[in-house]
Amino acid sequence: MTVKCVTKIAPAHVDIWSVGCIFGEMIRGQVFFPRSDHIDQWNKIIEQLGTPSREFSSRLQPTVRNYVENRPKCSGYSLERLFPDQLFLPDSEQRKLTALLARDLLGRMLVIDPEKRMSVDEALNHPYINVWYEDSEVSAPEPGQYNHLVEEREYTVEQWKELIFHEVIQYELDQIKKYSDGDKQSIDQPME
Repeated sequence: MTVKCVTKIAPAHVDIWSVGCIFGEMIRGQVFFPRSDHIDQWNKIIEQLGTPSREFSSRLQPTVRNYVENRPKCSGYSLERLFPDQLFLPDSEQRKLTALLARDLLGRMLVIDPEKRMSVDEALNHPYINVWYEDSEVSAPEPGQYNHLVEEREYTVEQWKELIFHEVIQYELDQIKKYSDGDKQSIDQPME
C-alpha cells in the first residue's frame, strides 16, 4: 500500500517522495522503510513519519481510510532522530551542505500528503540542492529515443565494458569537435 496506491496524486509529487526515500537511504546506508509487504511498509512509514492528517485520510480509498483511521496514532520521530548528525559529512566550506539543510530538504520531501509535499521546482531551488543546480541541465531538450536493440542481445561483462567505453569516447570526441568548430564557450567550462 504505497502512497501512490491509496490516493490519486500528481506524478511529480510521487517522484519527490521517491527521491526523498532514496536520499534518506543514501544518508542512512540502508533501506529507509524496509518491509515484508505493502501493509508493513505503510506501518513503517506511519511509525517513522507519524499518522497523516484527517484531511489526507479523507482522500484515501474507503477501505484504506478505514484501516488508517483505526490504527493507533503515531507522532513519528524527529528528523534529528531519523537522520542524526553523525550520518552526515562535516559541513562544507561553503556552509551550504549542512546536516540541518539536508534534514530540512528531507522533511519537505518525505511528507505523506502529496498536496503538502514540495514540488520538483521547489526541490531544485532548495539551498541544499541549489549548489549543484545547472539551468542548462534542467532546461536541456529531452534525450533521443532509447535504442532497445542493445538489450536484445546477450553481452558478457567484458563486452558491456567495451560498449560503455566506446560510448564515452564518442561523447568526448563529439564535445571536442563541438568546441573546436567555433563554439565560443571555453573548454575549461563544464561540458553540457
